[in-house]
Amino acid sequence: MSRHDRPSGWVPTMAVAGDVDPAPLRAAGWTLRGALSGLPYADLPAGWHTAAELAADDSVDAVAVDGSDPELVAVLPELRASGLLLLLPTAAPLDPQGVRAARAVRDGADVAVGFLRRWQPWALTVAAALPLAGGPVLQVTVRGWPRGRDQAAELVDLVAAWCGEVAAVVAAPAELPASHLTDGEQVAWALLTAGGATVLVSHDGPAPFVRLSFATARLEAGPAGAWWTSGDLLPLLAPPAWVPHPCGADPGLVATAAALVDGVGGGDVPAVNWPWPADLSDLLVVARVLEALRTSARTEALVPVA
Repeated sequence: MSRHDRPSGWVPTMAVAGDVDPAPLRAAGWTLRGALSGLPYADLPAGWHTAAELAADDSVDAVAVDGSDPELVAVLPELRASGLLLLLPTAAPLDPQGVRAARAVRDGADVAVGFLRRWQPWALTVAAALPLAGGPVLQVTVRGWPRGRDQAAELVDLVAAWCGEVAAVVAAPAELPASHLTDGEQVAWALLTAGGATVLVSHDGPAPFVRLSFATARLEAGPAGAWWTSGDLLPLLAPPAWVPHPCGADPGLVATAAALVDGVGGGDVPAVNWPWPADLSDLLVVARVLEALRTSARTEALVPVA
């Protein structure tokens, strides 16, 4: 039976590869069949010893892959070419070469990437409010953003959704557009978009908080709420009704995994009404920006995004 020819009532099946938590996958409606390689601390038995064995098993619809494992990144093209839907539960891999190799597969199966902040209520509210601002974003200031590569990747994903293409980056103190934000928070790095917006990022502060400035309006948002600086509060938007409500699992990961279910049997993963799951193109955008940030920190210069 072909992966593109599933009968009515078929229960979507998934394998895992690497260190992947199966709980959010089950919460999203997947039945887990086993693991590509056995881990002594995993709760799934080893079902396949090689990627080729897994790819040849037509009873499996998808595989969740630990994108931080270089050995598994190397087999992403093979898995995708076989027709297996792919779930990357985190923003990884962040090596542009590995992402390009997986993306280059002709007629490959769909891939859903776990950029999770885009599903959070405050981020959904910002995205919905953008058309009401009367023009493009001119500047974004970010306070209290967590440190670390994965969190930087999440922020770049949001900036790309709000402001468009990132054209250049800077992580060198002497080259930053500003050394501090208006309340004294130190700027760690900055993004410059093709549309002319400047994004200033500070890790100082107790919780993530963003301010988007437009020609005639200003929007502020974070997990605690969202509002126009004119005083109008915005109700925080909930994820779409089709997203399961898990207990103890990240709602963004459950939503991403649930969206991938629509791709079983040759269907289409949602990509029309925001939010929808990130794909390899989104991951490549973020990987390129983070690579440029690393180069900027090393060379102490403004670096175009290649």
